[in-house]
Amino acid sequence: MARTEGAMAVGDLFRYARRAFFSKPTPERQLLRLAKQHAIRRVVEVGLESVDSTAQLLDLLVKQAKGEPVKYTALDLFDDRPAEAPSMPLVAAYRRLVGVGAKVRLTPGRLGASLASEANSLADTDLLLLSRDASDEALGPAWFYVPRMCHPGTLVLRRIDGEGDDPSSEWREIPLPEVAARANALLPRRRAA
Repeated sequence: MARTEGAMAVGDLFRYARRAFFSKPTPERQLLRLAKQHAIRRVVEVGLESVDSTAQLLDLLVKQAKGEPVKYTALDLFDDRPAEAPSMPLVAAYRRLVGVGAKVRLTPGRLGASLASEANSLADTDLLLLSRDASDEALGPAWFYVPRMCHPGTLVLRRIDGEGDDPSSEWREIPLPEVAARANALLPRRRAA
């Protein structure tokens, strides 16, 4: 029996290495490497870009958690996506993601409105992923609520398109002081008496 468990652990290691170092595109490799370096138990994704990439990430996190719950929340338009956007039916996304063993919650709706309404229930988020659809314009005043989701070790990552001749994209970290500055910029200014 120990031999089987050891073989399974080796198999998991090879699957991780293939996904983290040889999978394409680069943004998925970035996330898998970051996940391996941090204890991530709560993930919030604002704008779901790829169900398969998210399932790979959650699969890795569930294995790393060793029995502790991994919670995942996605905020997306799902069934109401525009015709030019890739289709993302809510039921299909849920079935695919729940199959990896994480506690999955999918919230359909406009990104900014969904984030503002869900922020209080998403305290202590370890990893906040902002897709290309989660632009500052799409989030708008919802930035005000993001700091209440964060703790000192929270990673906030935004997917950025490549620049110049490089069409690829990558995840860039938004430092927590910048998150706080974006939220504070939305506070009403007091007038001097």
